[in-house]
Formats: sequence, C-alpha cells, structure tokens
Amino acid sequence: MGVRAVRGQIQEWVSASPIYNEEGCNVAANNKPTLAQSPTDSIDHESKSALGRALVTLGDMWTVRILRSVFLGTRRFQELRDELDISDPVLSRRLRNLVEAGLLERVRYQTNPTRHEYLPTESGTDLWRIMVAIWAWDRTWASPRHRDAHIELTHQACGHQAQPIFGCGHCGAIGLTARDVRGSVDDRLLLDVRSERSRRSPVMSTPIDASEVLGDRWSTLVLSDALTGSHRFGDFQDRINISPVTLTDRLNLFVETGLMSREAISSGARRQEYRLTPKGLDIFSVFATINSWARQWLSENGSTGLSLTHISCGSELEPRFTCNTCNGVLVLEDLHFEAADRSEVNDR
Repeated sequence: MGVRAVRGQIQEWVSASPIYNEEGCNVAANNKPTLAQSPTDSIDHESKSALGRALVTLGDMWTVRILRSVFLGTRRFQELRDELDISDPVLSRRLRNLVEAGLLERVRYQTNPTRHEYLPTESGTDLWRIMVAIWAWDRTWASPRHRDAHIELTHQACGHQAQPIFGCGHCGAIGLTARDVRGSVDDRLLLDVRSERSRRSPVMSTPIDASEVLGDRWSTLVLSDALTGSHRFGDFQDRINISPVTLTDRLNLFVETGLMSREAISSGARRQEYRLTPKGLDIFSVFATINSWARQWLSENGSTGLSLTHISCGSELEPRFTCNTCNGVLVLEDLHFEAADRSEVNDR
C-alpha cells in the first residue's frame, strides 16, 4: 500500500470516529481501527532522507506548539487542550503521532479514573535545541504580542536571562548566519519532503512565527532553497517543483512579513529576485538544529540529505548556542523557561 493510500485510510478512520473522551480516544466506534492499529509499518522509511523524515514529523504548526508546551511543563491532555485552544480530535491525533514517532511517551499518572500524561523520550528531550532555536527566533522577530512573548529563558549557570547566540561547536565561532555556511542539498531530500508532506498546509497569517513557517510545507521548502542560494522565481520553481500560484503566494507573504526583500535584478530591469533579509537569514538556526537532530536520531550513516559546512573552519556545522551574558555554552540542565508578567510584555 502506498503512502497516500495509507494516509487516506487513516484519515477515513479518524473522520469516521468523531466522539472523543478527555484524552481524545474514540469512544463511539469500538469496532473501528485506531491510529495505533494502522498499517504504517508498510511505509519504507529506510529509503527516506533523515532530514526529510524530521521535517515531515516536525513540520506541523500544532506539533511544534504541543512540543513547546510539553517542554514548558504542560503535559496532560486537558491542560494542553485549554492552553493551546485546540480541538480534542486534532490534539489527539498530534499526540498519537508524537508517541508513534518516539518523541513522547504516554505515562499513566492516575488509576481511578485512568489518566495519562505525555513525557518526552530521550530523542524527544534532545529536541530542546530546536525549541531554543524557535524560541530565540520568535523572541527576536515575531510580534511583541506573540502568544509566547511572555516566556523568558534563564541561564541558571550565570543567573541571567539569556538571548541564545547561534554558533559552531567545532571551532567555537558565534553569531553565525546562513552566509557563514556552505550548504549542499541532496535531491532526495526535496523529493522526500514533497512526496511525504501531502497534508494541506495551514492558512498562514501575519505577523508570522517559526511554528507557522515549519507548519507550511511550501514555506519550508522555499526558505530552505533560498538559504542554499536560490534567488529568482524560476530557480525556486525548477528546484522544488512548486506551482507558480503557490510560489507567488509564499514569496509575497515573505516580502510582506520581512523575511525577504524583492529587488530588481539590475537597474531598470523588470525581472526581480528575492533576497533573504536578516530576519529570513536568522531562521537558518532553526533549520540547522533540526538537521543536526536528524543526523543524531534518524540517520544511520551520518547523512541527512543536507550537508552544512562552516566555511571558516571547514568542518561540518555543529550547531551550538551560547549565553549572550556569560558566553557559556547552553546545555539543557542549565536552562529554565518561565513566564513573565503578561502586562509587562504588553507594555513593551
């Protein structure tokens, strides 16, 4: 059975079972298969690039927001539903997908009645680097009224609130952007992401945040392609096989939100090209940390489909964040996210 057939069957099962209990489990049709019983084992993941698989798993707005909430300590179904303002069926499907992907573990914390919470696994815990990258980008570039703008990150090693600085773990350089790195994309990666991410992308809005970028398949591909050197409409269209209408929509959105600038190729020329702004270049740290995570957890040979070389030291980029106050390397054990007073945030 092909990937699309499997997913179509799964969607049919889900949509045919609309009644859910507190944890999103189907209680109306006990004779119908559940997601846990779906034949996903027939999908050949071995032929997929590691980064392609990571983008398929993480490239969803609700998935990113659920993981972010779990990292901040919200781990029970009802609490997640209320905090995220998400429907029971959507939350249930995302949590099941994360459990099946091995990123979360469903653990019982109460027996009468039975209640569960969702805890990160070892590979799920290692997503902290990606969560830090997303938080840092949103903190710098998203609206001051962004839903997580009140979250502060404290580096407990020095006791100060931190704004993570992206750098290379091999040579210790800090403040890196996409311009400091040479990228090489395997054609397999683009094919994987195009073929696997067949769900409908959410409607994107402004101001934009990192979860919306990751949650939209074409935005991810267009920005990734721009980070590896494409600037012209035809280049994007040829490399990622995107329709002109969809490409025009995404490029216009990126210009509107300040991720890209639209410039004439030469003085007086009608043809234009699209250049990443500092805001667009800065999202490179999110893609780089996802690539690093995929290399560690999803690749058997160290290849992900995207090779990133730090030009200055000549080594494969090893993403690392340091504290802007003490210059210490940020590690999970020394990080603490906490909520600031929302009124203070709104007054900024």
